[in-house]
Amino acid sequence: MKTEPESKGVYYKDAELAELLGISLGRLRNKLCAGNPLPPHIEPPGCRHRLWPCQAVHDWLEQYTISVVDRPQSGNERRRRGRPTKQEERSRRR
Repeated sequence: MKTEPESKGVYYKDAELAELLGISLGRLRNKLCAGNPLPPHIEPPGCRHRLWPCQAVHDWLEQYTISVVDRPQSGNERRRRGRPTKQEERSRRR
């Protein structure tokens, strides 16, 4: 997937934002109507299109960045087959 659409401007159009988010244009419109969280957009007077400021979009996406950290596992314990007991589940949570 491309990290940034080919637009050279400082604004994304709906289709470019949908591609950036990995959703269809229709799904983006549904999210707008439903009030789902999306980056801030502007609607210039006399213009039929929404414009999404590039920097605001990238700042909004940074909020949802997740870093994955691997927990060290003890190599000497062998896991049993089947469903773990309640006691094993409780000990793993600690």
